[in-house]
Amino acid sequence: MSVTLVQSGQARELDNARSDTVALLQSPQHLRIGVVGDSIAGNLGDGMQKLLRDRDNLKIIKFAKPATGLMRDDVYNWQSALKDFVRQTKLNIIVVMIGGNDRQSIWMNGRRLSRGSKAWLAEYERRVAQFMKVLAEADAKVYWVGLPVVRSTSMSRDYKRLNQIFHAQARKHGFTYVGTWETFIDENGSYSSFGPSLDGVKRRLRKEDGMHFTNDGELRLADTVARAINRSLSEIKTAR
Repeated sequence: MSVTLVQSGQARELDNARSDTVALLQSPQHLRIGVVGDSIAGNLGDGMQKLLRDRDNLKIIKFAKPATGLMRDDVYNWQSALKDFVRQTKLNIIVVMIGGNDRQSIWMNGRRLSRGSKAWLAEYERRVAQFMKVLAEADAKVYWVGLPVVRSTSMSRDYKRLNQIFHAQARKHGFTYVGTWETFIDENGSYSSFGPSLDGVKRRLRKEDGMHFTNDGELRLADTVARAINRSLSEIKTAR
């Protein structure tokens, strides 16, 4: 398992950021923040490293595995990997963003579960619940970040359904659900590669693939999560 531990003060300088980006930047608490998930979580982790660049008391531990998800244990067993990660790292906060690669049918017990079918959705919810059960045992404050809108209309439609599962299960497990959809849509409620950056200037936020984030997009994503963390700082245990 590859775990990257980064002192936030080592992240490169953030140009033109608002001085009041998040009150978390002013927090005196010593916090270890784990960012877990797929390649989009990797974007989020990079953004948080840059956003919290000068805060030596805030450490980002990024554990991102591209091209993985919860539906293909044969490709990568997140259930097992998460248990090891939680055991090896003493975290105050765990931020999860996963699911973007889970739009695929699977075989179970000789039966094909077609993507999006009632049986598929039930199985997916079961797997999400199992994953969250491991998180609940970590004794850390958990933030589950919803999938963002993407260029593909069909993918966005499926992501909305997955977000409904994430939101419901997060509530059941006492986690904070962080929505990202509204952050990356235009005035008509549709996907846009461009949007306001942290300094308020309209910039490209998404890469050419219509899914991943540019530098400015990573910062917007990280800002959304950091604000959610800030709102519940008093609930976070600092003694580890």
